[in-house]
Amino acid sequence: MSVLDKILEKRFFAPWREGRRDDPASLWPDSNLELYVTAACNQNCEYCYLVRHEELYPREAMKPETIKKNMKIFLDWCLKEGFSFHQVDLFSGEIWHGPFGWEILDILLSYIRQGLKVETVMIPTNASFVLSDRAIAEMANRIEDYGEAGCRLQLSGSIDGGLSDGVTRKGNDSRLTEEKNSEDFYDRFFSFWQKHGFLFHPMVSAENVKYWKENFLWWDEKCREYGYDAFRDVMMLEVRNPGWTEENLEDYKDFLDFLVDKFLKERCSGDVEKLANHLFLTDIFNPGGSGYVNFGLTKADSFQGCTVSDMLTVRLGDLAIPPCHRMAYDGLLYGRFKVEGGKIVGVEEHNPQIASRILLQDSILCSPGCDCCPYNSFCLRGCYGSQQETEKDPFMPIESVCRLFKGKIDFLIDKFDALGVWGILEKVSPANARYEAVQETLQAVKCIREARA
Repeated sequence: MSVLDKILEKRFFAPWREGRRDDPASLWPDSNLELYVTAACNQNCEYCYLVRHEELYPREAMKPETIKKNMKIFLDWCLKEGFSFHQVDLFSGEIWHGPFGWEILDILLSYIRQGLKVETVMIPTNASFVLSDRAIAEMANRIEDYGEAGCRLQLSGSIDGGLSDGVTRKGNDSRLTEEKNSEDFYDRFFSFWQKHGFLFHPMVSAENVKYWKENFLWWDEKCREYGYDAFRDVMMLEVRNPGWTEENLEDYKDFLDFLVDKFLKERCSGDVEKLANHLFLTDIFNPGGSGYVNFGLTKADSFQGCTVSDMLTVRLGDLAIPPCHRMAYDGLLYGRFKVEGGKIVGVEEHNPQIASRILLQDSILCSPGCDCCPYNSFCLRGCYGSQQETEKDPFMPIESVCRLFKGKIDFLIDKFDALGVWGILEKVSPANARYEAVQETLQAVKCIREARA
């Protein structure tokens, strides 16, 4: 048994065989699968890596028939091994508006019907399929079919909003750009999302941050119109690419200031104690909410601030095992599934050191500079793929991304101080269930302040 075999067995294969258990120490809920279908996409977003780094998915491996054949080979193996999945992500550029995407969904559904256990299938999508009545019907039918098979097919909307989409998320042709930046598209999009209870993950990038204050007002208006809560249901993720300058960082801090003030006024009726309670004394990740609040100071995990540590990625075109879809460079591949006679017979080991570093080690302590950085208690940290592209080392932080998160954390510490949030938390009773977490937060804030002095 190779080193990589042992790592993958411990981190993914064994939990998948065990399945859901009533055990808080079980790895199963944090051991998910991503099927990296293809890099083909109908958009050309300014901050997207798929369209700029073709080596992430070799073009000779992007043949639909090869992808479908390999998908069946892999799922045959999963079925034979008796795996049970909490979540399977279907990641691609964008294929859900046409027959190839529908066939991929049908293949996975056929295995679920054969007994493959999958609780949720998640698809991030730019939602261009809603422009077609046929594609809407095809997707709606499959959502129903998956539900009848005992699996939730869930989509997450990757649009940035009416004031940004036409600028930083253009289509491969002007027609798609115009059609997607129209009221007809947004009405179709929100209607479909509302019907099925789906949420949103727009991106806050160095390229579009200057639009985001007005853009959020657009989101807020649309969310109210369609029964959503923009603060709860819109996950605004920072793009961790290079390019964060002092100028656009000021734009971001201005946006964060706007968000905190708006939330305080509209959700907390101007009561700072309610704001403190929401951000630090209750579960900020409300049931059904987006899972990330960009104006909150949430304690950082010892694992990376994305899915790279809890998701096994399989590139279907060649059955390679990259750390994630953004780290699918040849030199970084964990390995590749070996196929003989149309069946998986094992794993070919390429880079077990990378697998050990990402899957088994503390992300903060093992990243240069992060281990001794006073901001590491709150920092989301960089993207390994972006760091590889920029620094030629997946674990070397990008200076401008450090600038982004340090600037954000400094701003929020000072903002909450001016509002009196820290004073409220200092009075929290030891009997409060969140007392220890609050003390850790206050200590982390103290360390940053001392480092800034």
